[in-house]
Amino acid sequence: MKRFFAILLLLLTVTTAATAQNVIVGERLPDLSLRRWLMDLEPEQTEYTCYLFYHSESELCKKALAKIKPLIESAEWELGLVIVTKEEYEDAGVTLTEHLDDRIGVAFDLQGRAFRSLEVNFIPFCVICDRKRRALWCGNGATLTNSVLDKILTIK
Repeated sequence: MKRFFAILLLLLTVTTAATAQNVIVGERLPDLSLRRWLMDLEPEQTEYTCYLFYHSESELCKKALAKIKPLIESAEWELGLVIVTKEEYEDAGVTLTEHLDDRIGVAFDLQGRAFRSLEVNFIPFCVICDRKRRALWCGNGATLTNSVLDKILTIK
């Protein structure tokens, strides 16, 4: 009986994980239709872009952003960050304005198009892509490290 429940739990976990996000590393990302930016500040174009799907009330999202931001700064002009949120401008703007930078921008996805196009169901979720919008890495941004980032930034 224990074995049955263990197998059932494993199947439920695998099924949930398999339907979590629709990003295939090496494949091109769909258009995310990001049109509204916090304070109308769209980040500078960089060789690689990190998209962080975010909600300001989530402690896990705050931890992921705190982990990613120093990595963006250390990558100089190779890597930019776009924080994507479904929150209203007034709500997210208060907490995210401090993170704005030449390479860091906040995009509002009020209709959820970007979330739907990548089938983002769980946050924090992060995708790193190159200029051709080819996905190079995806996962929880809190797990991103310098060594992983170094490997990503050497992919051409």
